[in-house]
Amino acid sequence: MRSCHALSLTFLIVVPLLVSSATGQTADAGSPEARAAAVAPLTDPVAGPDDAVAAPANPGVSGADDAGASLTGPASLAPGHRGAFPADPAAGAPALDPSPVVHVIWQGHPIAVDLQVQRERRIDFPEPIADLDIPQALESQSRIVLTPEGRLHWTARAPFEPARVLATSLSGTLYQLDVGARAGGAAPARLAIRDPVLDAAARPPAPTAQARLDQVAGELIPGFLKGDATGPARPPDPVALARFALAHYAGPARLVPALTASRVPVRPLATRAWIRVQAATLQVRPLAQWQAGERYVTALEVANRGAWPVAFDPRALRGDLIFAAALHPTLAPAGSGHHRTVWAVVTAKPFNQAVAVHAVPVAR
Repeated sequence: MRSCHALSLTFLIVVPLLVSSATGQTADAGSPEARAAAVAPLTDPVAGPDDAVAAPANPGVSGADDAGASLTGPASLAPGHRGAFPADPAAGAPALDPSPVVHVIWQGHPIAVDLQVQRERRIDFPEPIADLDIPQALESQSRIVLTPEGRLHWTARAPFEPARVLATSLSGTLYQLDVGARAGGAAPARLAIRDPVLDAAARPPAPTAQARLDQVAGELIPGFLKGDATGPARPPDPVALARFALAHYAGPARLVPALTASRVPVRPLATRAWIRVQAATLQVRPLAQWQAGERYVTALEVANRGAWPVAFDPRALRGDLIFAAALHPTLAPAGSGHHRTVWAVVTAKPFNQAVAVHAVPVAR
């Protein structure tokens, strides 16, 4: 018996060495790797069903057939893959629900809902449910879960006769269900309730004949007549610029019109240099200047130092001015309490440049 065991072990060691030489491997027959590969089918505690088939039926008696069978098992694989075979691709895939979906159109009549004991059935309402009225007899024999989206999961614990269940949606629609449970039969399919009123409201309305005519007519209008945003930007309205500047001195800041404008500096200028008449009685001082697009608006403080009222006359102003406005049309005499006001001047360039080209030198 000892010689037979020795012969069997020697044969198992030599045969893998021959196979390794044929496949280009240079592992030594006496190395631990080769010895482990040769005896793996007999000693591997985690060998699978294929290993049991490939191993010899009687370890004490070995032959050429047994040795050849052991080479076809996991012992002939690489050390990192010993005992591992490609798994079935479908084995680890998640199981999909094969049950079909039954669509029911809500027409105002009660809908029959059949349940199977200990089998959950899902009921989808067309909209969220605000209130669910279930008879006490059914509720005590069921497990019921209602999601905020309007999905009802119902599992019956015992058979019961059909009873009326009322579901009130957020819009006020009352859905009626006749729910009953039985012990046998096929597994119930998912139930989806559809409301034709909600389906019609979700669809966009079809354009009328007048709407189609208006669309065709609108396509025939050139872009520059429609105020196309892709065209050149229009300059700000001078009236809007003047109103924007005067509002800073006529009330609280919350009443200032919304306008995209940035503050720019402005220098003082002699009054007599750019006012034709009444320059001796008026004192003009720049307060602030804003730039909006390609235009500028300047707020000027004007005070009457004379003994007579002075009316606002834009023709008395020199310079390249686009628009001028006054907060008060007439200035009262000095000392009256109403002898001050604010002017707003709109120009295409900064105020000092627009006025300097027509300014008259002032003699000192």
